[in-house]
Parts: sequence; C-alpha cells; structure tokens
Amino acid sequence: MKKWTTLLFVCLFAMILTACNSTATPVAKEEDTSKETSGESTKEPKVSELTLEEVYKNAMDRQNEIESLTSEVAMEQLITSGGEEIHVKSDMTMDMTIDPIAMYAKGTSTMVDPSTGEELPMGYEMYMVKDGFFMYDEMSAAWMKLPSDNYEEMLGQTAEQADASQQLEMLKSFIEDFKFEQNDDQYILTLDASGEKFNDFVLEQALGTGALSTDDQAILESIKFNDMSYVIVINKETFDTEEIKMVMELVEENSGESIVMNTFMTFTNINGIGAIEVPQEILDAATEVTF
Repeated sequence: MKKWTTLLFVCLFAMILTACNSTATPVAKEEDTSKETSGESTKEPKVSELTLEEVYKNAMDRQNEIESLTSEVAMEQLITSGGEEIHVKSDMTMDMTIDPIAMYAKGTSTMVDPSTGEELPMGYEMYMVKDGFFMYDEMSAAWMKLPSDNYEEMLGQTAEQADASQQLEMLKSFIEDFKFEQNDDQYILTLDASGEKFNDFVLEQALGTGALSTDDQAILESIKFNDMSYVIVINKETFDTEEIKMVMELVEENSGESIVMNTFMTFTNINGIGAIEVPQEILDAATEVTF
C-alpha cells in the first residue's frame, strides 16, 4: 500500500494547467439542460472572449493572492492486488494556510473487506504545523506525534508545487490535449492524458522536487498511467479554482497491481482561515512514535 500512498500524494500536486490561444467553447450548465426537456427556453450562456492563456494567467495571479482555503475531498479507490479487489471510500475536509504552510484535516476512510463484504470505517484527524505532524489514532483513542524525518521535505514540496507558474514551460507539450469550455459563471478546463508522454512528465515533476527517497523513486518509476482525466473549474468573476475532478487508472508493472481512483475536490472559504495551531491539550498528550 505504501507505493500507492507515495504515488497519489505526488499526483495531486504534479498536474497543473498550461496555456493555449483559443477561446472557451460555450456550454450549458447541467441544471440548465432540464429546461429543454420541460419546454422552457434555455438562455444563451454569457460568452467570454478570454483565451485559455489569459484565463490561466489570471488564475495564477489570483492563486498568488490566496493565503488560506478550505478543501472538501471525496475519493473512491478500487485497488486490485493478489487477485483481490479492495474498495476504499474516503471523505475529508481540510483547512490550509499558505504562509506559514499549515493544515488541519478530518475525515473518514471506509474499506470494504473483500472476503466478507463488510464495511470497515475508520475516522482520522490530523494537524501539520511548524510544531510537527500530529495524528489521532482511533484504535487507541490517542494522539500521536509522527517522525519528523521528512517533514521539512514534505512542506518544501507542497510550497514548490503551490507555485504552479514554475511548471508552465514544461507543460507546453500538452497544449493540444486540452479542451477549453465555459458556461455563464465558470471556465471548464479538461485534460485527458495517458501514455509515455504523461508518464515521463509525472516522473520528471516528482523527481524534480527532491522530496522522494530512493525507494520511493523506484516505486514511481515502476508505475504506468493507463488513463487519466483531469477537470478544473474556475470562477469567471474571481478566477478562484472552485472544483477539481480527477479519474486515474494506474498499474504497477512489476506486480501487476492496479488502482482506479476517482477524486472530487471543492475549494471554498478563500482567505477565510485563521492561524492553524495544535491545541495545547494535544501537544501535552501526544505520544511520539517511531517506525
């Protein structure tokens, strides 16, 4: 399972948008399509003449203004290993500040036992702050302080990937793969990617951070992307990123293990999060653990 944890962490930060010089194709919002079947008229969407390059630049400028946000993540995974299929569903709400980088997350992960079909839910809660990485262990009903060996590297990787403009030149090879659409309120940017070009790109992005161990690099190099669909929804007025939808299918070539992951993320409460601090009672009670 460690190999998938490593890979999925990298992928969430590795794919960032690029630019091209065509305007967005108008599309109706999903809720508008019902009017057609009921006989009601459907108004034409407000058409923006901005190109994808201009939208991207505005979104990057806006990103540089973001100091904090709340993200809600819903994820479904189907892991095939040793002839068994393991279903995992996860829901998480995360508050994050950018400077300093800090995070508070709480959620539930539910795994379906492949032999019995029984659902095995497990809640989790965690802080990642300057004081360290703290996680609540539901089984022992106690807080743990995890090893800080790679803590600074993890923070450094997050900070580097947050500055997506650094990757713009590298992503020009994907220009022809983007679809650029719009409705009244949003720009919709879609990338369907797979094959050697995409595998090479993800590997280059991940290794370029310098945050992966030698073992993790070997794991990443053995994984092939069979398919990926990535959709980003940007608010027309504010240029905030409102939604990210991602579907990935990956195979570990040596073992044949595979994973299909469907992720949906929303971003709200932009610049509405105060300082994230670990409560004193957790600092006092947390037990340091080693692996």
